[in-house]
Amino acid sequence: MHDFASKMKLKEMAEEDIYFARRDLELIEALRQKQLKKHVNCPSDSKKNKAGRYEKKFEKITRKHQNDPDSMIEAYRKLIGKIRKKCRSLG
Repeated sequence: MHDFASKMKLKEMAEEDIYFARRDLELIEALRQKQLKKHVNCPSDSKKNKAGRYEKKFEKITRKHQNDPDSMIEAYRKLIGKIRKKCRSLG
């Protein structure tokens, strides 16, 4: 009986860890989105046309570099640079 109870406790702890890990990932993603918007200053009409494409690129970078934060940061910087360049030509 003791073995069953300890296994159930471990299972409960694992489920709790998974829940908080998912929540943390969602919060990190929301923070990244917020930071991306903060760094990009585009005219409002151009944001509507380009936003979906850049969001997909942002998500692709996040998936591709999820295990290498340094390369992720560099890829984000390049993407932000491209977005800023496009916005300057539009604005």
